[in-house]
Amino acid sequence: MSNTPPMFPLQNVPAKHEYSVSNPAARLSDFWLQNEYSKLSLAQHNRENRKRIRDGDTILEEDINESDDMISSDTDMSISQLSQTSFHPPKRRLTVLSPMTTLTPTFPDSHHHENNMMSSTDGLNDVVSVQPRTPDAGHTATNTPVSDMEEQPQQLPLPSPSASPVHSGMKQDLPDPIEDLLANVPTSQGDLINLIQNLSLFLTERNQNHLVFKLLQNVNRLTLSSLGNTIFHNLKRDLLTNFPSEITRKILDQLDHKSLFNLALVNRKWNRVVNGSNVWVELLKKDRLMESPEDIEREIANPDQLISEWADPAANSELNIAQLLYKKRLTIYNRWMNPKYEPKRISIKVPSQGNNVVTCLQHDDEKIITGVDDRLINVHDTKTGALLKVLKGHEGGVWALKYTGNTLVSGATDRTVRIWNIRTGKCTHIFKGHTSTVRCLDILHPVKIGRDESGNDIIFPSVPLLVTGSRDHNLNVWRLPIIPDTDEDDGIPCMTYDSSDINNPFLMKVLVGHTQSVRSVSAYGNLIVSGSYDATVRVWDLMRGGTCVQVLAGHVDRIYSTVLDYKNKICYSGSMDSTINIWNVDTGELLHTLKGHGSLVGLLELSKDYLVSAAADTTLRVWNPKTGENYSKLEGHSAAITCFQHDALRIISGSERMLKLWDIRKGKFVKDILADVTGGIWQVRFDFNRCVAAVQRSINDREETFIEILDYSEPPNNV
Repeated sequence: MSNTPPMFPLQNVPAKHEYSVSNPAARLSDFWLQNEYSKLSLAQHNRENRKRIRDGDTILEEDINESDDMISSDTDMSISQLSQTSFHPPKRRLTVLSPMTTLTPTFPDSHHHENNMMSSTDGLNDVVSVQPRTPDAGHTATNTPVSDMEEQPQQLPLPSPSASPVHSGMKQDLPDPIEDLLANVPTSQGDLINLIQNLSLFLTERNQNHLVFKLLQNVNRLTLSSLGNTIFHNLKRDLLTNFPSEITRKILDQLDHKSLFNLALVNRKWNRVVNGSNVWVELLKKDRLMESPEDIEREIANPDQLISEWADPAANSELNIAQLLYKKRLTIYNRWMNPKYEPKRISIKVPSQGNNVVTCLQHDDEKIITGVDDRLINVHDTKTGALLKVLKGHEGGVWALKYTGNTLVSGATDRTVRIWNIRTGKCTHIFKGHTSTVRCLDILHPVKIGRDESGNDIIFPSVPLLVTGSRDHNLNVWRLPIIPDTDEDDGIPCMTYDSSDINNPFLMKVLVGHTQSVRSVSAYGNLIVSGSYDATVRVWDLMRGGTCVQVLAGHVDRIYSTVLDYKNKICYSGSMDSTINIWNVDTGELLHTLKGHGSLVGLLELSKDYLVSAAADTTLRVWNPKTGENYSKLEGHSAAITCFQHDALRIISGSERMLKLWDIRKGKFVKDILADVTGGIWQVRFDFNRCVAAVQRSINDREETFIEILDYSEPPNNV
């Protein structure tokens, strides 16, 4: 069998649908008549409207509609019906010039068509043009009255076919352009080419395509290659760089990263357009790979590390830092979502006595801080896992912890609140005032909460504040001492400040009202929201001296979790009654009650697009935070959810022996993160680069507590 390629590559290729023949029995005149009739307006003016035009008045829409009704019977016949009788157009109101005109088709010479063999059906207007031909008065059957508007055409209402016959003297046959084309037999190659081209314009667009395909089937390989190059060259229109920059930007903003990468490879002009704009920064935000403008600016402003770790060493083109940043973040995200990817893993045994519970965990790029129920606070290096500091001082288990900058706050079962210098590990302040376990806390930073009557920004609080909630039913508001970011010990001994001291410079207010333990607190600006075992949520306004402005009663059992959306003045509460309530904090109105969980809703988190809840019924649910719509129910755990965190792209949740990753947008399970956990998952936190979890694992038949660091951000140039 010969491997020689065919001389005519398309000869035996079947025509695809878009250029296969369609309705081959249709008359050529049908398509031509359809185009001719489309030129005639259906909206004709009656005599009263002509008078209005002459007088400069407006034509009423109902008058136009009346005129349309008058001619509807004249246009009811289909094109196919007309073509079977004659070439006369349907009788209707015609606009004619005086003296009367007729229609004559004209055709351009052959030179007009040499470069337009593939013109669309609209090209019929160029080939079959209607020219007025004015006969002399002796050829007119009647004396046509001349309009009193010499520059205006006169309207002649023709009778309906059912009303009266057409006088033979008025009959004017519309010439057939096909007959005119075929009147002369072509005698040369050029004449035949022109005839075929002109006749092809009487085909539908699809049949024109079929004709071209049939002709190409008889074209040899060399000619097809040449034609292909010519067509390809002329299709390469540089539309992108010819648009105004604003339009180009809007086009680019609609494209995904794959399309943008491909555009940049087309040519140098497009590469400059794609990489010279801010499109990659906007794409980082749109794809939720980075949402903080400050974080984006910080990485772009210091590109050396980004280039050395993530740039292709073999690339010769000029680097676009924002594009490289996008590539980095996308690569890391894809690693997260790839079930087969194994991140860099560091396991750290928690330095404690026995099998202790990690009650709280917080981390950043430099450090991991954990609170343990054996009185210790441990500080580890995020990159290496090395133990940096052990903070000792509490006399009971640490159950609440939060830091900002170099200032760490902790609350414990010893009923005290302690302030620490993270770098030195020194306790700088001890706050006494609660009479039972400090169970929750939050930090308020000075923020803009509105404008005053003069248009000036209202900043509240004026200094950072600390809010602590306790099993003693109360909340205490403290002025938070900010520790300088330094490794040096200032030599000042740790000071204790008791609430009983009237000169206590740190205690600002004691918020009294709950009748049982305060289990959760959320604060922002001037508002504090607290949830209690007394089944109520209370809203406190610090600008009103800490007054309780709302008591939100709607749950029928203990409240375990609250979150505050200050911007929209909404708060959310999760309860042992298995429901989630959405409240308006200004009015106290219960907006929605979210049902679906089967037991205690112990954990809630809020982000821009999602409210996520986790319950003792082994499930998580993702909700619309405004409407309460349940987007998805995440099932897969076999025990109560003990911890979770989410962002705009994913959720990580922990329970007994399981740490799972979910796609929050799809509501789908992605993978189990740790396969060797034999006990509980106490805590889990993650950022874009890594996941940090406190877990139990069996070592030598003994359960030990470990901190697991899973790093997905290993640079390719460092591997």
